[in-house]
Amino acid sequence: MPILYEVHTLKGGNWMIDSTYSDRDKAVDTAKQLYAEKRFEGVKVIKDDYDADANQGREIVIYDTSKPATEKRTLVKETPKAAPAAADTKANVDFKHHKHKAGAKAEVSVFLRSVIWLLVILGAGITIIWLLFAFTDFLAGAGIMR
Repeated sequence: MPILYEVHTLKGGNWMIDSTYSDRDKAVDTAKQLYAEKRFEGVKVIKDDYDADANQGREIVIYDTSKPATEKRTLVKETPKAAPAAADTKANVDFKHHKHKAGAKAEVSVFLRSVIWLLVILGAGITIIWLLFAFTDFLAGAGIMR
C-alpha cells in the first residue's frame, strides 16, 4: 500500500482529518496554508505507512504547529496573512489517537439518537394501529358496529 500523508486540523480541542495526499510536499504546503488562514489552533501532517503483509501500520508526525495547552491561538476570520515560520518538525509516533476518537463518538451519538427516535416512532405507530383494532372489536362486540 502506498504511503499517505494526512493533514489534520485542531479546532475546539479536537483533531479532524482535513485531507490526504500521496505527495509529502503537497501535504505540508496545504498544512502551512491552512495554518496561515488562522482558522485552526493547530495543523499537523501525519505520515501513514501501512504494511499489509505484516498487518502493521506506523504513523509519524512530520509537521506540527500545535501549541502547548497553556498557549491559545487567536482565531480570526480575516483575509489570510503571510505564512508563519516553519514550526518544529521533529517526528513523533502517535499510536493512541486520543483526539481522533472525539469526532467518532459524536457521530455514534447522533446515529444512536436517530435509531432511538425511529424505534419510538415505530412503536407509537404500532400502538395506534393496535388501539384502533381493539376499539373496532369493542364496537363490534357492543353491537354498535358490524
